[in-house]
Parts: sequence; C-alpha cells; structure tokens
Amino acid sequence: MRFTFVLPTFFIYVLWLLAVPMEGPLLAQTTVAGCSRFFIVAHVVTLLLTARFGRATWLRPAAITGSLLATLLTLSLFLSTGSASLILVALGIASAPLAVKTCYDLHSYPDPVRAAAWSLVGANIFLGFMQISPDLPIWPILAMALPLLTLSGPFSFNDSRYDAPSLRKGYLAFVFIFQIVSGLMYAVLFPAYAEHAFMPGLELPFYMAAALLTVSFYRRDRDLVLTSGLTLAMVAFALLQIGGTSAINFSLYAMQAAAGCIDVFLLSLMLASRRSLATFGYGLAVLCGGIAAGQMLSLALGSASTIAGLAGSLVLNAAALALVLHKHRQQQRLSSPPESPPATTPVLPGKISCQLSEREGNVLTRVYQGKSYRQAASELGISESSVKTYMRRVCDKLGAANRVELLALLNEEASLSKVESE
Repeated sequence: MRFTFVLPTFFIYVLWLLAVPMEGPLLAQTTVAGCSRFFIVAHVVTLLLTARFGRATWLRPAAITGSLLATLLTLSLFLSTGSASLILVALGIASAPLAVKTCYDLHSYPDPVRAAAWSLVGANIFLGFMQISPDLPIWPILAMALPLLTLSGPFSFNDSRYDAPSLRKGYLAFVFIFQIVSGLMYAVLFPAYAEHAFMPGLELPFYMAAALLTVSFYRRDRDLVLTSGLTLAMVAFALLQIGGTSAINFSLYAMQAAAGCIDVFLLSLMLASRRSLATFGYGLAVLCGGIAAGQMLSLALGSASTIAGLAGSLVLNAAALALVLHKHRQQQRLSSPPESPPATTPVLPGKISCQLSEREGNVLTRVYQGKSYRQAASELGISESSVKTYMRRVCDKLGAANRVELLALLNEEASLSKVESE
C-alpha cells in the first residue's frame, strides 16, 4: 500500500486537530492544557447548526474565513496568557466549516474510504513525532500553518449522489454511545498509562493498524466492523480491571484499536451516504459530541468515573448483543424465500418499461402498485427525495405533467396491451 492515498486536506485537518485543540501535545505547552472541552462543545454546536440550516453555497466563503480565523486563533493560543478558554470556543466555531470541507474533498479520490484511513494513519505518525519531541520550535509554526493548508483542496461542494442512501441514524447512536464510554475509559486509563507505559507513543500503531484493517473488512461486513470495535473496547475494560503494568498497557492498546475501528467505520458510513452538509455535519457532530459528553461525565463523576466506566462496559455489551441479534434477523429475512406477489399486482407495460432506466423502472413500478414515495424509498434503500427525483425524470420522459397524468397513461397503456394480447 502506498502512502499516496493520503488526501492532503483531510490529513492536514486531522493532524491539526490531534496536535492542538483535542488535548494534543502542542496544547500542553499553552495555558489551557486540559480545557479541550471548550473547543469540542463549540465545534459540535456549530456542526449541528451547519447540518440543520447550512447551504452548500455558503461553505466556500465559510471555509476560507474559518481557515484564516483558525490560523490567527491558533497563534493566539501560544501567545495569550488570558481568555484562552474563549479562544478555544472561537476556534471550535471557526474550524467547523474546515471539517465539513475536508470531508467533501475526500470524494475527489477514487477510493474515499481508503484515502480517509491513510489520512488518519499519516496524522498519527506525525503525532508520534510530536510526542517524542514536543519542544521543537518547528511544531508551533506548523500548527499555525495547517488551517491555511486545508484550502488547497478542490472546493467541490455539489450535493450529488442522490441515489445514495441517507445517513443511518441507528449506526450513529452506536458510535455516540461508544464515544461516551471511551471518554470515560480514557479519563481512568490515561493517568495510569502515563505512569506505567512501556514506551510512550507505542499505542499509536494499534490505532493505525485497526484503521487500515477496517477499510478491507468494511466492504465485506459493516456490522462486523462495529462489533469488533465494541468487543475491543470491552477487552480494554476487562484488562483495566485486572490491574498491573502489562494489563494497563494492553488495555490502552485495545482501546486505541477500538477507536481506529469506530473512526473509520463512521467515515465509511458518511462517505457511502448521500453527499450533503447534513451527512457530514451530523456525522462529525456525533463523533465529537460523544467525546465531549464522555469528558464532561468524567469531570462530573470524579472518582466515581471508574464505576461509570464499568456501567459503560455493560452498555457496550448490550449494544454488541443488540447488533448481533439485528444482524441475525437480517440474515433470516434474506435467507427466507420471497413472497409471491399477488396476481392482481400491476406491472409496467412493456412499451413504457423499455423507455426507462432500471432504477426509474423500479421506482415507477412501486408507485404504480399504489405504494407511497416513503414506502418505495424504504424498499429500494434510497431517500424519499431520490424517489421524487426519479419520478420527475419519468414524467419528463413519458410526457406527463404530474403523477395523476402518469398513472392515467400507465392504465391506458396497460388496457391497450391487454386488448392486443386478446
């Protein structure tokens, strides 16, 4: 595998995120070490507002403005002696358009998921160098330049791929739960690991290996990837309860591998879904929001966070079991013989069917059978808006002004076909 799969803008953004605002090694050199929650909360709120109210036409000026502000605010973190928490809040707001923009940029690659995974790997390699030599003067200069470098991408913000499915909310719930529990886990595990680490930075290869393996397994079985991430997290909890230097080290290794699985899983889910501000805004908000919720819970619980972590382990067990049962039911439905359609189910007349594409024919068949747009979308695994788009195309091809005229035309053609056959 070649390193050329790394997409510059996404790689650059992730590197900046890990190095500075997300409790990175460079943030530790400022006056706000340990205060990344201010950044995360502002970032999540801005992502949610972008997903709900944003328009693709706004993203280009927002990304340019955000990159300039993020550069100045990153510089301010290293120079300011006061109001640093407010700087982190402003940084969370300014960088949200950059996060969405770099996700759009991933689609410029032939294999976006592999590009995303290699970007995560590349960013973690650089992060390892920073952890080994955090005092090098080059690192703060690089950190300030990174937001500007995210502007090197293609700025392609068209919301295409209308036939792709919408972002699956059920999977987002699993990811959110995992992020909360992992936040609690890290609150307990990192202090212990700092004292007993075999070698600082050795945990990063486990994250990178899991991220790259996830790319291959995601195409074969998406649920297996999610189950693997949950299982690795449960192994990490079990090892932490054992105690001792070796158990603590391998606990963090397992947790890092679990994080690699879940991060690539979520990116793969977003990149396979309909390309829109809602997809990337909500997806990234879930990823960061779970981290923020876990951090705040650990702060609120204090010494009781260990107990909360054990409760979180039970939640992960229940989530993994629910996922396995869901997968089993899906396999049963697929293996059961399809029901024969009733004899009265109408089919498209041949003269009309030959004028349409396969997807247009599938959509029109279901509407002709009396199903609603929502039901047709559910059966075909596409969005309701995609069904409406296909229906407009069908009306244009067949010269119908609306759905009523289209159905009348179908009935007329069906009657003619019946007469001709008799």
